Amino acid sequence: MKELIEPSEARQRIAAHLPNIPTIDCPVDKCAGRALRQNIVTDRPFPPFDRSMMDGYALRASDAKHGLTLKLTGMATAGAPRISNGEGPNDCVEIMTGAILPEMADCVVPYENTERTDDGQIRLTDEAPIHPGDFIHRKGSDFDAGAALLQTGQKIGSREVAAAATCGYAKLKVSKIPRIAIACSGDELVAVDQKPEPHQIRRSNDSCIETGLARIHLNAEKKVHLPDEPEIVYSKLKSLIEQNDFVILSGGISMGKKDFIPETLDELGLTCHFHGIAQKPGKPMGYWTTNHCAVFALPGNPLSTLTCLHHYVIPALEKALGLDSADSHQSVLLNKSESVRKDTTVFLPVAVGSNNTASPCQPQNSGDLVRILQSNGYIMVPPGEAEATQGKAYTFYPWH
Repeated sequence: MKELIEPSEARQRIAAHLPNIPTIDCPVDKCAGRALRQNIVTDRPFPPFDRSMMDGYALRASDAKHGLTLKLTGMATAGAPRISNGEGPNDCVEIMTGAILPEMADCVVPYENTERTDDGQIRLTDEAPIHPGDFIHRKGSDFDAGAALLQTGQKIGSREVAAAATCGYAKLKVSKIPRIAIACSGDELVAVDQKPEPHQIRRSNDSCIETGLARIHLNAEKKVHLPDEPEIVYSKLKSLIEQNDFVILSGGISMGKKDFIPETLDELGLTCHFHGIAQKPGKPMGYWTTNHCAVFALPGNPLSTLTCLHHYVIPALEKALGLDSADSHQSVLLNKSESVRKDTTVFLPVAVGSNNTASPCQPQNSGDLVRILQSNGYIMVPPGEAEATQGKAYTFYPWH
C-alpha cells in the first residue's frame, strides 16, 4: 500500500477522476431511476385554462342567492371545448371536475349545495355566501409557461415522469447506463450454489455489490472470479478494463503474497490515485483509472467490501451519472458508548430507532456480517476518539 489518506480525501480524489458518462435520449416511460441531464420547463400555463375543482354548476356569483332557482342551459365536461353559460339572468351550466369554466361564469357551486326542482331547474340550498372564484382552479395559478419544473441532476421517478409527460416531453436526455463489471479474487472462493470444502468459502461479495448497484438502478454486465494466478488475473483484468466504464474488484489488494492486483493494475498502465485509507474496516481500498475506465479495488473481507461500496463506490457512480449527490444524511444520537480504535477513522454499524437514537452493532472483525444484520447503516467515528460516545451526535449513513 501507499501512504494512507483520510476518507474525505479519498472521496475527493475519486470524484476528481471519474469517467465521462455520455448523455442519450430516452423514451420518457423508460427513464425510471435514470439521471436527468436537462431542465424540464412548462410548455404552457398550469393549468392551461380556468377549470372546475368540483362536480356541480357554473354560474355568476352575482346571481347566487340562497333559495334562488337557476335555469340549466347546458353541460361542461372535461375534455370538451369551452361553452357559454348563457346571457340570461340566473343561467347556469352543469359542470364536471376538470372541465373548462364556461364563458359568463365566475364560480362553481357543488352538487351538494343544490337541489333539482320538479321542472328540472336548480335551487341553491346552502346559506353560505358565494364569491367569484369559488371552486375554480385559475389558469396559470400553478406555473406560468416556461417555468422550470425539474432541474438537471435529479433522479427520475414516477412524479418526475408525470411532470415531463404533462409538458410534452416524449423523450428525455439522461445519462447512458454505464458498463460495469464485478470481479472477486481468491482461490478460497466457490460459487454460491456449490458445497465448499473445509478450506473454502462461498462467494458473497459479488452478490453484495450487485445488489447495491441494483438499488440505484444499475447492473453489472459481467461477474467474474479471479484465481490466484498472476497471468490469468492480468488477462482478465485487461479485458474487463477495455470493455467497461467501471470495474469493481473485491479482494487481492492487501499485503499478502497473492495480493498482486495492485501491481497488475500498475502494469496495465492505470493511474493509481490512492491505495490505502486511514479507516477501519476497509483500509487497503484503492482507486485506479484509465482515460475511459475507473477501477474500485475493495478489500475482500465482507464488511470491508460492504462499507467501501456504500461510502465510496455508490456515491461515485451517482456523481458520474450526473445526479445531484449532495449529502443530506440525518444526525443520530448514540444510546450507549462503544470502544473503538483511536488511531483511525472507524465506520461503526448502528441500528437507528425512535427519536433518531442509534444502537451500536459492533462486529467482531471485518468478516463478521452476522452481527450487522440488525444495523441499517453506519456512523463515522473520527480518529483521536477512543470511543463512540453515548449522547453524542453523529452523521448516519444508511445501507442502500
